[in-house]
Amino acid sequence: MTTPSIRRPDWLQSPAERGVDDLRIAGRSVMERWEQPYMDELAAIVTANAGDILEVGYGMGISTSAVQAAEPASHTILECHPDVARRCVDDHGDAMRTGRLRLLTGFWQDTAPLLREGLFDGILFDTYPLDEAEWDGPHLLFFEEARRLLKPGGVLTYYSDEPHEIEGAHRGALLAAGFRDEDIEWDVVRVEPPPACEYWDHQTIVAPRVRKSR
Repeated sequence: MTTPSIRRPDWLQSPAERGVDDLRIAGRSVMERWEQPYMDELAAIVTANAGDILEVGYGMGISTSAVQAAEPASHTILECHPDVARRCVDDHGDAMRTGRLRLLTGFWQDTAPLLREGLFDGILFDTYPLDEAEWDGPHLLFFEEARRLLKPGGVLTYYSDEPHEIEGAHRGALLAAGFRDEDIEWDVVRVEPPPACEYWDHQTIVAPRVRKSR
């Protein structure tokens, strides 16, 4: 990721431009429709235990719809961008009114620490990197908080920025957060990004399955 950093207030004040097949904020391509099979796989991983699900980042709502279709015991979404949060309300207002979905607004760094330890059976993390600290993947900074929030036996999955495997510094960050080698598994999902895609140029992408075993 080589795009310049953007201040959080500027990100929040930039309109979210959502087309049929993409989402752009502050001139940046945040998400595109080609991710559908990948998002469906992440949703399948995170709902494998049913139970209580946390989803960090709403984006175009692709994974949210798949999670809702699995009818988890509870579904909490953290979303920072006001336009994207409003779209979540528009898309899933009925689920919110019946208590099947809860939306918390704000950056995960501010909202996730307010959630109780060991609350979730599954966590799906997919946010956009805003500054240099996140350019290697914002998920790397979330691993410790994810482990705190997971119940024993709970599973973490996320947009991995990896085409083939989880090794090297990526695996090291999971281990440093307290996950064990035997906790780390993944699937490789085939995708078809268009040639003009600004952020992914591979035909595969890793869907992690990282379990909290203790």
